[in-house]
Amino acid sequence: MRYLILTIAFLSGCSSVVPSGIARLNAVSPMDADPADIGVSLTLPEGVAIIDGSAILTLAATRSDTNETTEGTYVLASMTATDGSQIYAVDPVDHAKLRDQQALIRQWESKDSDATTGSLSVPLAGCQIGAGPAKDATVSIRMRTAEDGPYFPIIRNAPVREVLQKGRFDPLQPCPETAD
Repeated sequence: MRYLILTIAFLSGCSSVVPSGIARLNAVSPMDADPADIGVSLTLPEGVAIIDGSAILTLAATRSDTNETTEGTYVLASMTATDGSQIYAVDPVDHAKLRDQQALIRQWESKDSDATTGSLSVPLAGCQIGAGPAKDATVSIRMRTAEDGPYFPIIRNAPVREVLQKGRFDPLQPCPETAD
């Protein structure tokens, strides 16, 4: 089965991508990873927040031989780590639903792995707090693929405009009252 990891794909031209982190991420099968083990850590600059509810994980797959599709969207719960970074993980209420979808896709793969393709994405929407970030502000993203495992870098010191803004020159919008 072939997977397109969309979160990283759009940043592939970004010089802040950490190749060793991408290699570690590519070694993990979205079908075998326990939802409780996956975590995303964001280090945001002052003046930037993530809009509540915008952090989700989407897993989709298609079987070309039967035209069957499956797509699941899972809420990523947020908490602040001791180092000040924002940690996102699949909300425990979604673990069973995600495991069921993984089992379905594994079943498809066992029948015809060449006909099964999929994608995994983690979109985030940023917003501006107060005057917003400094012009040279950066964002770093780390991931964990084992519950007690370390967070490894995926994106290091990427300009905010390359990660969280809709376009290179579009300003971040002011945060709603409920931003993280």
